[in-house]
This record gives sequence, structure tokens and C-alpha cells, in this order.
Amino acid sequence: MASDSFQPNACDVCGRHMLPGESAREYVTADRDRRAVCDLCRGWAERAGWVRADRVRDEEAPADPNRRPRRRWIVERISQRRARRREEMEEPEEAEERPAPQRKPSAPTNKAPRRPGAAEPPERRIRRALDRFNRSEHRRTVEGLTRSLGSPRVAAVTPAEAPDQVRLTVAWELSWYQWKVEFGDDDAAVRALRNGKEVSELGPADRAWNARAGEDGRIQLRVGSNGDGEVLVPDDLG
Repeated sequence: MASDSFQPNACDVCGRHMLPGESAREYVTADRDRRAVCDLCRGWAERAGWVRADRVRDEEAPADPNRRPRRRWIVERISQRRARRREEMEEPEEAEERPAPQRKPSAPTNKAPRRPGAAEPPERRIRRALDRFNRSEHRRTVEGLTRSLGSPRVAAVTPAEAPDQVRLTVAWELSWYQWKVEFGDDDAAVRALRNGKEVSELGPADRAWNARAGEDGRIQLRVGSNGDGEVLVPDDLG
């Protein structure tokens, strides 16, 4: 049975019951046991060495006696590459060695290393983070919960202690979820942080509702927001 059609009642990692419209995936542990994993726990399952059920089908199929195991084939290819690299390093250099040009010592600087995303305005950073979230698989979690629980309240803020990150909070009346978007050199990574039941568990910054979620789970900054974690309307307006 394909993991995409796997419909368990609860997640085997966090024990949370699946909400209507929320999907889970089937994973296989190192002991060949099958487990149901919700979207928020997928990162933990993969770090634990669990494998998606639809990716282990080939390993469960009858082995071809004339075919080398994939792991053995990969090891042989790596060994061959290392051997070629070792031979290239042992070849004598025919070209005459020339002294490297001397460079003038650069003047000392007190500037700290630049962190990705730290120099751009907060609003631009948050908009880029929301665009990356909308292109991730986590958007489907918001979409499924919105169909079941209605429109949520959303906050997108840049933590003062981590200017290269954006923390995204999506909250309903009886539950809330958090993700972080961390910017790297080439792209931004979206990771699940935590979830809870009471909105009062969140700090003031994570209750500054400056964004909104559509029926398809896509998140955008709200009109009236200045984009840096503050919203220019009262909190009780949702």
C-alpha cells in the first residue's frame, strides 16, 4: 500500500490524533516495523533512520542474482575515484615552480562576518520566507487544518537573536503550530519547530498577527502590517 494513501488514526511519534484533512506518511524502521508519521514529525523520523515505505519496495523485491547490490556498487565507485585521485597526486610536476606573488597585508577590520539575510530589511526577509514556505510541503498542513478548523491567525516575525531566520506561527482557537525559515547561502530551509493547544502559551511577538492564510494554505502579509513583526490593528480582530 502506498504511503501517500496511508490513513492512520494517530501519529506513532508524537501520539497526536490526525485531524480531518490532515495526512500522514508510512515509514519503515530499522527493525522493519511500519510506523505512521505526521508532517510535523517527519524530520525526527528521518534523523532516526526511518525510511519512507514507498522507497523500500525495491529492497523488499526478490533480488536479481546477476545484479550487484547498490550499496556495494557505490562503495566500489568511491574506491575507484579515490585511487585515481591518489595517482594524480603522485605524478611528478613537469612545470617549473614559480614563486607565488606576494600580497600586501590587508588592513585590519573590526567588521563581524556577514550572516545570510541579516543585512536586508525585515519586511523583505519575511516576504521571502513566506514565499519559501508557500512552496514547501508544510503549506499542505495549513491547508488541511484550515479546511477543518477555519481561518487561522498568523504571525511572521524575525527573532532578535537570529536575524537570518523568520519564525512563523499559525494559530486556531484550540491549537497552534510553528515553523522556522532559515536562510542559507543559496536557499531557505523550512523546518517545523513545535505545536500546542492554547494561544496563551505563545509569547507577545508570536501573537502579533501580521499575516493571513488562504484556503489553500498560502500565507501573505496583511494589509496594515509593517512587515517586521508588528501589526497596526488590535489583536482581537484576528
